[in-house]
Amino acid sequence: MPPTMLQIITSTFFVVVLLIASVSRATEAFVGPSPALFRFSPANIYVSQHKKSSTFGGITLRHRYHLISTSPKSLVVSVSHVDGGGEVKNIAEAQGDGSPFLSDIIGASVAVGSVTAVVGFLYGKILGKCVQTLWTSIPAALAVLLGEGVWNSSVFIAATVTLGGILVGTIASRCGDSAFTVADFVEIFSSTPGPWTRNLPRTREVIGPVLLLSLVTSMFGFSVGPEGPMVCAGALIGSSAGRRLYGSRDAASAARANEILAFAGAAGTLTAFMSIPVAGSIFALELARSGAAMSPAASDALVPTIVASMAAIVLIRGVLNPGGAIGGHFAYFVAEGGALGGRTAIGTALGCGVGGALLGTIFQKAVAIIKGRLWAKLPKLQNTDGFISAWKKIVPKKAIIGLLVGILSANFPQTLFWGEGSLQCVVDGQRTAFSATKHGLSTFLTAGARIDPSMPFATATSAMQVGAAKLLAIALACAGKFPGGIIFPLFFAAAPFAHAATMAGWVPVIASPAAVMALMASTQASVTKTPLSTGLILALTASVHTPLSVLLPVCLISSYVGVFLSGILSKKSYFTYSE
Repeated sequence: MPPTMLQIITSTFFVVVLLIASVSRATEAFVGPSPALFRFSPANIYVSQHKKSSTFGGITLRHRYHLISTSPKSLVVSVSHVDGGGEVKNIAEAQGDGSPFLSDIIGASVAVGSVTAVVGFLYGKILGKCVQTLWTSIPAALAVLLGEGVWNSSVFIAATVTLGGILVGTIASRCGDSAFTVADFVEIFSSTPGPWTRNLPRTREVIGPVLLLSLVTSMFGFSVGPEGPMVCAGALIGSSAGRRLYGSRDAASAARANEILAFAGAAGTLTAFMSIPVAGSIFALELARSGAAMSPAASDALVPTIVASMAAIVLIRGVLNPGGAIGGHFAYFVAEGGALGGRTAIGTALGCGVGGALLGTIFQKAVAIIKGRLWAKLPKLQNTDGFISAWKKIVPKKAIIGLLVGILSANFPQTLFWGEGSLQCVVDGQRTAFSATKHGLSTFLTAGARIDPSMPFATATSAMQVGAAKLLAIALACAGKFPGGIIFPLFFAAAPFAHAATMAGWVPVIASPAAVMALMASTQASVTKTPLSTGLILALTASVHTPLSVLLPVCLISSYVGVFLSGILSKKSYFTYSE
C-alpha cells in the first residue's frame, strides 16, 4: 500500500473517531446527561442538605452536600467529606451558572473546527485559482493576442485594481449593512456586560456577503488579507452551531456556548487558511481585548479553541491536503559573522518595539484621516432610498480608492495583494525576486516599477519607499472599507523598514534577521493588540532553517513593547472596543 494512501486512511479514521465523539458530546449537551452519571448539575436537586456514606478500600467517608441555591443560574454545590477523625475537608465546589460544562463543549468544538477547516480550505483554493487567472492567465493571453509592445502593463494594473473597487462597491451596495466585518467581531466580543449579550448575526444571512466581498477584494490586489473575513466566517459558523446545540438551554448557558464556539470557529478557519495551529486560537482570543491580554472568555474558551484548531489542522494535513509540505516556508537571511550577542539582541528588540509602535501609530492615524474625509457625510445604508441611491454613494468612493491603490501598485507592483504569498520577497530584502513568489507577477507586468522587484534593495531609501508604499496601500484599503485582515499586510510593510535600518547602519548586520522579524511583529501587534499570537504566527510560518531559539525571544519582546508604547502614543486604537 503506498504511504500516501496509508496516511489518508489513518487520518480519515482518526477524524471519523473525533466526529463520532463530537456528535456524542453534542447530543449529550442538547438532551442532557445520563441520570447514572454524577455531575454538578442543578437538575432534580431540591434539598438544602444531603448526607451519604461511602466505603472505598475499607475506608468509610461521610459526604455532605450543601445546596446553597436552587436557581439553575446561580446554583452552588459544595462537596465535602468527614474523615475518621471528624475533620471536615472540602473536596470540590462548583457553580452551576448555566454555562455548558467543558466536557459538553469539547465535542462541539471538534465538529466546529472540522467544518470551519473545510470552509477555510475551499476558500483558499478558490482564491488561489482566481488570483492565478486574473494576474497570470489573462495577462499572458493578452500579451499573445495584442503583443507585449502594444499594451501598457502599468495601465493594466491600475485598471484591474480600479475595476475591483467598482465590483466591491457594487456588491457592498447590494448587501447594505448586512456585511459582517472583523471590526464588528471585536466590538461584540469585547463588550463589558458579559457573554450573555454577545450574539452574532444569523450565519445564512451574512456569511455569503462576507466571503464574496473578501474574495473580490483579495483577488483584485488590495492590500488587505482574507484572515479577517476568515475570523468572521468561523465565528458565524461557531455561533450558529452554539444556537443549534444549546438553544434549548437557559439564556445564560446558550449565550456562553455561542461565545465559546464562535471563538472556536474563528480559530478553526484561521488554522486551516494559514496553517497556524494554536496561534489561531490565541489570536482570536487576543483580538477581542484592547491591551496585551486575552478576552475574559479565555478561562472557558481557551481549551475549546485549541481543540478546534487541532481538529482543523488534522483534517487539513491528514485528509484534505496530505501531500502538502508541513511547516513554515519564510526564510530569514542570516549573515555570516558570528552569533548574536545578548546585548545586541535586547537592543534590537527594544529598538524594533519602538519602531513598530511608531509605524503602527502612523498607520492608524492615516486610516482615521482618510476615512474621515471619505465617509464623513455618508449615512447608514438603510436610510438611503434603495439600491441605486446606495450605489451612487458607495461605488464612486470605492472606485477612487481602487484607482489610487492601482496607481500605487503600478509604480510599486510588489505591494499588490495582502502579502502572504509574496512576503519572502521582503523578508530577505528582495534577494528572492517578486516574480518567483506565489503571488508574484511576470517581469513584463513589473516593467514600470520604480524599485525593481527582481533585484535586492540597493539602498536604504529604496527599501523605505517600498515599505511606505505598502503602508499607504493598506491604509487606503482599510479607510475605503474594503473587507480584509491586516496581519500579513503589516508584516510586509514593516520588513523593508528593517532592511533600511540595517543598510543605514542603525542595526548590526548580524542582527538583521532578528530586526526583520521583530519589526514585523511589533508593527502588526501594535495595531491589532495581539502580541503573543503574532510571535507564534511568525514562528510557525518560518522555515525549518530559521534559528527560532534566537529570533523568537527578540520577536516577543518587541511585540509587547510595541503594544504598550502604541497605547501611550495614541489613546485611540484601530478597532473599537466595548470593554
